[in-house]
Amino acid sequence: MPANTSPIYTKVGDIQGGITLTTAAADYTGQGVANVVLYQADADNGGYVQRVRFKALGTNVATVARFYVNSGYLNQATLLTTVSGTPTGTPSSSGGTILTGPFFAKIQAVDQYGAGTAMSTETASVSVTGPTGSIAWAWTAVTGAAYYRIFVGPVTGGQAYYFTSTTNSYTQTTATFNLVTNIPALGNPSDFLTQNNFIGEISLPATTITATAATADIDYALNFAMPPAFHLIVGLGTTVAAGWVVTVIAGKY
Repeated sequence: MPANTSPIYTKVGDIQGGITLTTAAADYTGQGVANVVLYQADADNGGYVQRVRFKALGTNVATVARFYVNSGYLNQATLLTTVSGTPTGTPSSSGGTILTGPFFAKIQAVDQYGAGTAMSTETASVSVTGPTGSIAWAWTAVTGAAYYRIFVGPVTGGQAYYFTSTTNSYTQTTATFNLVTNIPALGNPSDFLTQNNFIGEISLPATTITATAATADIDYALNFAMPPAFHLIVGLGTTVAAGWVVTVIAGKY
């Protein structure tokens, strides 16, 4: 294992500068859109979370903050609000290794945390003349999408493989790539809500804002080692007004 290249006392990942929590998660179970990623462990070496700091921004009601560790997929529904339109496919008899036959495709937009939308309507049959065929796929862009999955198959409803693209077009040069079974959510963002482990919680008091008294500043000690690429997430039990700024003190192994 390589030596530690990042100090423990550092702000990292998605919370540089702190992140503000105001909205309650769904039953604070780690399964709502208000759950927020605080830290993602290094993809190769994992990570270590020493503590999490809460700083009240002003007047808030009392609530609870719950922490979950997520096994690589974010515990929240997708941030995207629209589904891609039906893709179009332009076949070519050159440019690839696709054999003669039909292909059907669907598109899934994916947000920055890996949560996907429902899939688009399926294409009509796209006929390829092989054995050196290819298909140029195109579809409407989805605002906020980090990338797209292009699910393809030789029969309608039979998308057995997928390709990925960071733009709203892709040239398919081979009939197979990633098996669909590698994707935990096929058009169902709620599938991303099940990959969590509850590890701790803390009561946050009611707070007020005045010109003479500082608002609450609360530390929660985790001292928790995280496997590579896992996420630490947090959600509130009650919606608050001013909000809590949350900062993680963590680093690589």
